[in-house]
Amino acid sequence: MIEVVIIEDEDLAADSLEKLLLQTPYDLVIKKRLESVSEAITWFKTQRCDLIFSDISLGDGDSFEIYEALKIEIPIIFTTAFDHYAIQSFQFQAIDYLLKPYNSTKLQKALEKFIALTRKQTTPENQNLEHLINQLSTISEIHNYQTRFLITKGDALVSINSSEIAYFMADDKSLFLTTLEGELFLYDDTLSNLEKRLSPRDFFKVNRKFIVRHNAIKSIIKYSQSRLKVALQPEPNLNDPILISARNIQSFKEWLNN
Repeated sequence: MIEVVIIEDEDLAADSLEKLLLQTPYDLVIKKRLESVSEAITWFKTQRCDLIFSDISLGDGDSFEIYEALKIEIPIIFTTAFDHYAIQSFQFQAIDYLLKPYNSTKLQKALEKFIALTRKQTTPENQNLEHLINQLSTISEIHNYQTRFLITKGDALVSINSSEIAYFMADDKSLFLTTLEGELFLYDDTLSNLEKRLSPRDFFKVNRKFIVRHNAIKSIIKYSQSRLKVALQPEPNLNDPILISARNIQSFKEWLNN
């Protein structure tokens, strides 16, 4: 029997993963569901399992903090909506990296890697090679991102290239697209849906209201001990500052560095 732990802070995502796992031909049992970095660190100090399915961005930080704190030597299959964590994930015990939304076929292949791993004794050199192959395979399968966006300009329909976009801003139930030239357009979508279709190399969701392109960032300053303030160009018509919370600062810095 394979004892599985799921680390996921969204109930719907955890429920969906658990359902898919229990539909596989393998003898699996969900030993525990954990929702935060702190909860996981506490649990793994005294408990173990055979396999971990782990989201990366959690409510109180990144799950990488768990594995750095405890040096867990348990195979991990990462599940996340973002591809920019891929290389970093293989610094740990990652055997696969599933991009949300994934299907039963990809989940099955990830489990097959785990089964194959448990059936053989590998040297450290072979393990490193396997991690590298998995990493390259994962990155090569990353889907194509949306590069053109259809908007209404007067009576005309205009297609805007993603390279022309400065940022997307959510305001109440509306979403606005702002170009680098300062043009503002209403865009029929939601920020959460859009985030999945934009290239994480070029765009970053700084908070619940903004997804920004790297070359639209005018300045970044410390706003408090735990937050950063971002100024954008063109400047949005807002009274409140654009802030990045402590939980997003590290991934934001990594995004800028890449």
